[in-house]
Amino acid sequence: MDRKKKIILGIGIGLAVVSTIVLFWVAKKREKGGGVTKSNTNNKNPKKILIAGDSQVAIQNESGGKITYTYPNILKAELEPQGYQIDVVAIGGKTTDWIKENLQKKLNENKYDRVYVHGGGNDVNNASIPLEKTIGNFQQMVDSIKQTGADPFIVLGYKIEGTDGKFGNYNIMSLTKYLKKKEDWIPYIEKRKELQRRLPNEVNGSSFVPIYDLQQNSNDGIHPNGEGHKIVASKIKESILNQ
Repeated sequence: MDRKKKIILGIGIGLAVVSTIVLFWVAKKREKGGGVTKSNTNNKNPKKILIAGDSQVAIQNESGGKITYTYPNILKAELEPQGYQIDVVAIGGKTTDWIKENLQKKLNENKYDRVYVHGGGNDVNNASIPLEKTIGNFQQMVDSIKQTGADPFIVLGYKIEGTDGKFGNYNIMSLTKYLKKKEDWIPYIEKRKELQRRLPNEVNGSSFVPIYDLQQNSNDGIHPNGEGHKIVASKIKESILNQ
């Protein structure tokens, strides 16, 4: 083989190797998340859906009283007449430890096509819970969901607006016995942002509902009001119908 042909062959092999590496990297990024992608879902027409979480999701309180304004109520009203089943396991104020434990109980009792996990807010507001533990809980939940044949989706939550809006604006957040002045909220707000950044990059095997803008529909800087929940419902419904 002459020198010219060897050079051409070498270039061709080099390009093939580079292409293979790039394709592998893209595949791994998709596997890790970063957005809702069809490549992560096995059940293309999910009818049996479970939503697990905390106050962002709860349709009843710890005493069993009904909570009627949260977005799962909207999804149940709109989708169940069309043949969907929307179950919820959520209580306000609970951390991902509680969500993980009670999600597993629900998975043991029923088979689902898709499971949405929407939590972590109470973890980030607790100084004793490191993000590594929270992220580890999310990974364990994703693994448990996949073992049942369901598709896991992590809801990354709302856009944190800071003092430019209402969500994450410490000026309108309530003081507690641990938070003596408004500025004490700042580290917890930053911790929430970091959790949103890290989840798509560190949790494997899940699809993600990207961060959404709730357009300042909050009364306390942390929770959506009724109008905010309507926006969340539209985002989750879109992911159900289009993914």
